[in-house]
Amino acid sequence: MPDTVDGVPFWLLKVTVLLLGAAFGSFANVLIYRVPQGLSIVRPGSSCPGCGAPIRWYDNVPVLGWILLGGKCRDCRSPISIRYPLVELSMAVLSLACLYLAVMRSEGLADVQGLAVLWVFPFAFCFLLVVLTFVDLEHWRIPHVFTLTGAGLGLAGSLLMPNFTDIGWKESLLGMVVGALPIAALIEVYFRLTRREGMGYGDVMLLGMIGATLGVQSLPFIFLASSVQGLLVAVPMVLVARRSPTPPWEAEEAAARAASESIPGTPDRDGPPEPSAAPDASMVDATPASEPRTSGLRHAAVPFGPFLSLAAMEWLFFGDLLKDWFLP
Repeated sequence: MPDTVDGVPFWLLKVTVLLLGAAFGSFANVLIYRVPQGLSIVRPGSSCPGCGAPIRWYDNVPVLGWILLGGKCRDCRSPISIRYPLVELSMAVLSLACLYLAVMRSEGLADVQGLAVLWVFPFAFCFLLVVLTFVDLEHWRIPHVFTLTGAGLGLAGSLLMPNFTDIGWKESLLGMVVGALPIAALIEVYFRLTRREGMGYGDVMLLGMIGATLGVQSLPFIFLASSVQGLLVAVPMVLVARRSPTPPWEAEEAAARAASESIPGTPDRDGPPEPSAAPDASMVDATPASEPRTSGLRHAAVPFGPFLSLAAMEWLFFGDLLKDWFLP
């Protein structure tokens, strides 16, 4: 790594991108919390989910604010999820990693402005992957606004920086199509054969976004790595808990059904259960709420988006090594 870039000490650039990453991590937390609920990301300002008290600016400093508060609201002392500093810290580390990636791609020839351009596209990609990962973990769905934005940025990067990304706009477009369409067809075939959902269309859009950003050659590794890593998590989870996790909408349906059954004189709903209103769910078990959830490994349900995101980051940062090992 260089000692200076265009006369600017490299340590100063590292500190700058770390702080920028943490700040964007704070914004990522806003998106993770508000977008799935359809809330404005602008107004009102940050507040405690427990008591609604506005969060003071000095308590909103990324990572440090959570530590100084002991992970609790200053006003009502209700706990603040560890997700907030975890996302901020993750984005800070990823921001620094994107700086190193930019330096390697530029081969030490770029000035500060050039490095900023080479940093911003992979950082934006990582930002969206982190956001949709935590949304998928909590809600088991991936809002299309994130994946469509990511696909657009991937295409833009292939147009503006083809020499540094090794991906032209044609390969980017091909990667988006190859990533999305075959999986969409597989979902439809699987559902018609089994009447069960496998991957959701949120995953289809995510794969299109990944293909547009990393190119079609990344997709075989991402398919394999995400599947293997997903199994490494899902199998122990099911074996230990002896049952598959319940998607949020199934828990809500079960609670509503239990509440209606507890009211005397409440008639049973006629006809079969309505289909789940979660088309973007990843690897969901679509067993109707009226049927008991199967505990076998064949029906294990885990959100798949986080594993696709993890594999995409592995290719982003270690793609050159993986090409030598994975591709013929």
